[in-house]
Amino acid sequence: MINIILAEDHVLVRKAIRSLFENESDIKVTGEADDANQLDALIASDTESDIILTELTMPGMDTLAFIEQMKAICPQKKVVFLSTHDNDREIINTIRAGASGYLSKTIDISELLFAIRHIHNNGQYICSNSTKALMKKIDQIAEPASVELKSGIEFSTREIEILTLMGQGYTNHEIADKLFTSKRTVESYRQNLLNKTESRNTASLIKFAMHHGIIKA
Repeated sequence: MINIILAEDHVLVRKAIRSLFENESDIKVTGEADDANQLDALIASDTESDIILTELTMPGMDTLAFIEQMKAICPQKKVVFLSTHDNDREIINTIRAGASGYLSKTIDISELLFAIRHIHNNGQYICSNSTKALMKKIDQIAEPASVELKSGIEFSTREIEILTLMGQGYTNHEIADKLFTSKRTVESYRQNLLNKTESRNTASLIKFAMHHGIIKA
């Protein structure tokens, strides 16, 4: 079970996200907060949550200080930010500070669920909507290990097609439509590619593909 604390100051958005999670048998919202004080209180009394899914601009929150606080007192809990816009500097700063994910509120349901499950399995995730904006600064956030030559890795034609579309910033849903397949199939390919290349997130996966000439910039 993936236990989530959901922090979002817009009630309708928070309830909508909770409703989505309630349809999933492996995801449970264990607490809700609408400001930084409520979130701090929840974390202080919480023993079972795995992921803190929080609005980036939560009232009363110093984002980077919050990440440092979580690393100090609850290093096992993963922090994932929701944002209404794709600001490359914010993405870089939060991931560098130790956040496990950065998700735009414009992503589709399938990508949100994929991200939560991938992060729960010790991955990192930057949503596809934000990946394209980061391409010019990818060197600043990709780990060196993600661009080292890895011998013996082969890619199928379909994997290369999906990598190419990911590099162009398409979502799982859009890729599925273009390739006449299902979103679940695309999600499976994405996860397999992350595992195969030992990439921690979509950005480093695309960097790996570009570095080795699998896709073009």
